[in-house]
Amino acid sequence: MGLGYLASIVEKLGIEVKILDCLLNGWEHEEYVDINIIRVGLTDNDIQNEIIEYKPDLVGINCQFSRQYKIYHQLFSLVKVIDKEIIVVAGGPHATVCPEEVLVDENCDYILLGEAEESFSELLIALQQEKNTESIDGLGWKKDGKLKVNPKFNTIHDLGSIPFPAYHLMNLDKYFGLGASHGIRHKARFCPIITSRGCPAKCTFCSVHKVWGAKYRTRPVESVIDEMRLLRDQYGIEEIMFEDDNVTADPNRAKLLFSRMIEERFDFVWDTPNGAGVWSMDEEMIDLMKKSGCVMLNFPVESGSQYVLKNIIKKPLDLEKVKRLIRHCQKIGLPHSMFLVIGSPGEKISEMWDSYRFAGECRCYSPHVSVATPYPGTQLFDLCVKNKYFSRPFALDDLFIRSFLIKTSDWNEDDLKNILVKGQVYLKIKSVVDNPANAMMYLKKIIIKTPILAKIFNKA
Repeated sequence: MGLGYLASIVEKLGIEVKILDCLLNGWEHEEYVDINIIRVGLTDNDIQNEIIEYKPDLVGINCQFSRQYKIYHQLFSLVKVIDKEIIVVAGGPHATVCPEEVLVDENCDYILLGEAEESFSELLIALQQEKNTESIDGLGWKKDGKLKVNPKFNTIHDLGSIPFPAYHLMNLDKYFGLGASHGIRHKARFCPIITSRGCPAKCTFCSVHKVWGAKYRTRPVESVIDEMRLLRDQYGIEEIMFEDDNVTADPNRAKLLFSRMIEERFDFVWDTPNGAGVWSMDEEMIDLMKKSGCVMLNFPVESGSQYVLKNIIKKPLDLEKVKRLIRHCQKIGLPHSMFLVIGSPGEKISEMWDSYRFAGECRCYSPHVSVATPYPGTQLFDLCVKNKYFSRPFALDDLFIRSFLIKTSDWNEDDLKNILVKGQVYLKIKSVVDNPANAMMYLKKIIIKTPILAKIFNKA
């Protein structure tokens, strides 16, 4: 989606552009990087052949996750081996939170921080006109052997001024029906959509403010409706995922959006893989969500301890309100799930158990539980650096939700692993106590995974 937005800006400038999704186009190819990592996607030779055939003047490279930082450096090198005159520009979340790590590569000419529709356009115009680029907002470059990075000050206030992503360059049919996506899909023809940028909350584990800026901004509802209409009519989309960091943060605007979806009779099914701000929800909004096609409402609760939410995670959330809204989901038959985070510095083991107990009270027996991970660009990362909370020397390779990078005087990695296992067992037992029929469901799952038991079960 990020490349799609940039491509649409480039086309507006009258410049020819191509999008190459190296993962999608090499989906069937797998190779082992090491015992724990499999690389999926185009081979180096495939990527080079694409570049040689297209003969670009400039190649922009985006990498979503800091753990995949090596992809940047690998692709920089591939481009420059073909032609050192090709200009290489890096962007995306990792380049934004770790700019020096990316820019120091001799094969990287520029980086762009944060949202880049305006800054990328300015860079292209300056390069075409052979003008100085050093005043461009959020631009990184090299001068006299030194790294130079302009701070990112500007954000786009009128998101409605940005053209829709260049869907016609994405080869959408290749994505349809794939057995992997962000979340669980219900239709073959699906597509993400982004209706806002940023989030008004300031959770300590989240880097959204570093990437999108401090201010929450929304697209006009009618612009979103027009894009949905395009996706339905031109591409046959049946399911959408709101990839906003917080699609419900402005409650009046969210209700208008869902109401307009109902009026338009889109008949999409949809969900919010990133979750949605509970503090701005009410029963009326949830009713509109379900009526407009919502098939799963993800509650990013993070903790079942009000103290942890307020003082450690710093999320503006009232747990009693969460309970009330979940009960409403159960009343109207809207499937729901819950996100939890354990292992933040300052959190006690007893408070981690509060999260599991809270999930049980809400009859949410399979919450998605992450272990707090200190991503660069977050308050949590800065806290771990300041107080030396790292369980081992920090490395970008360790940035995933089961890396157990943090330890405190209250707990260590073994304690967290113990809670993860026992917490899951606790919730399964709780689900059986609350509803004895669940016992048969779990028994069937065990039997299905055990061939001998499966034969006995089927005969019985």
